[in-house]
Amino acid sequence: MSRLFGFESEAASRARRLKDAVLACFDAPAQEAEERFAEFGLRDWQRILYWIDISGMALYLLDRLKELGIERCLPEEMRARFEQNLVENRERTEALFQEAAALSDALRRQEISFALLKGITLTPESVRDPALRWQIDLDYLVAARDATAARHVVMDFGYTLHAVCGNTMEFWAGESSAPDMRNIYRVRSQRSLELHMLSTTAGRDGKRQDRLARIAARDFGGAKIPTLSPADILVQQALHLFKHLCGEHTRASWVLELRRHVEARSNDGSFWESVEQIARHEPQGEVALGAALLLSKLMFPLAAVPAFGATAISKLPSKVRMWVESFGARVLLADSSGNKLYLILRKELRGGREQRKAIRKLVFPAHLPPPITRGVEGEGLGARLARYKTEAYYVLMRLWFHIIEGLKYAIELSRWQRRMTEISR
Repeated sequence: MSRLFGFESEAASRARRLKDAVLACFDAPAQEAEERFAEFGLRDWQRILYWIDISGMALYLLDRLKELGIERCLPEEMRARFEQNLVENRERTEALFQEAAALSDALRRQEISFALLKGITLTPESVRDPALRWQIDLDYLVAARDATAARHVVMDFGYTLHAVCGNTMEFWAGESSAPDMRNIYRVRSQRSLELHMLSTTAGRDGKRQDRLARIAARDFGGAKIPTLSPADILVQQALHLFKHLCGEHTRASWVLELRRHVEARSNDGSFWESVEQIARHEPQGEVALGAALLLSKLMFPLAAVPAFGATAISKLPSKVRMWVESFGARVLLADSSGNKLYLILRKELRGGREQRKAIRKLVFPAHLPPPITRGVEGEGLGARLARYKTEAYYVLMRLWFHIIEGLKYAIELSRWQRRMTEISR
């Protein structure tokens, strides 16, 4: 709240400095990182605990401190908590992998063209150990012509279709429950999965040029699973990051993962040639790649950026670059699980009357948010009332979010417009 009125409390200032230290330790040598953490105690760490979790950085931080041999920088309570989180997340990752392997086998038997996205496919370039990555669901890319067959396969695994949004089908399985930050790393009965449909067409030479035409089967613990090509993975990481920059919430861990992938391939000329070609043919591919690389460079200054990456950054539209430089760090370091600063970016990307109307609706929606729980057959009165209570609390939280973040957006939009006016003079 203090930031809203232009001042920052001492506690907020310490929290911000600790977050900066967390990100800086991924580039800093052990002594420098230890010195930066030295001023912070248990209370400081508790203040940023929510951010560490929702940003996906908790387990990456634990791993980095162990790598540097300075895990003693963490208060004992925090270190024990992160160690337990790692144990739980390893079990969760294994459960997701087993599900992914079984689903992949079933899709293959039906001769469906598909590829597993994100998760374990980011290993080892972006993620050294899959258990360090906080993953919520499974994502598959499926040829649009196979959508019906893929849906049946997924439903045979106990999933039900929850929603269809554009080219994405969202599925839920298991017993629904209210979100609980204390259990976010644990195996849960509730599961979710997304099928992303891709139209596959042939180019002028008669050959398919889409992502599914470039898939490669990789071995994960004895299971052969189709994944995107290495170059496609990096382009999709950039597109995924940019999509979330154009939405309410972006995780700092996604930027770290992209940075690590870039560094792992920094000297591979043929790889970057493929990335350049693929990005050129993806909608907003070049803008997304430039913005993602710029944000990575800002948040992790020592990250190596190859020549093509520097060119992609230099080609960014000036207003997109200014938005990333002005708001990128603020979005990633925010305690809130969402923001409305992305509306400024959307406005600069897609102008026009219809876009302005759409943005006004997003500033303060006139409809209720979608439900976060669902009833089950034979649900008792007590369970139903508990579910209604959860939904009511969620609606109130979203209302508060729209009020506070809407005010922040109004203030920053006014500043942004004045700045644009000054530049245009």
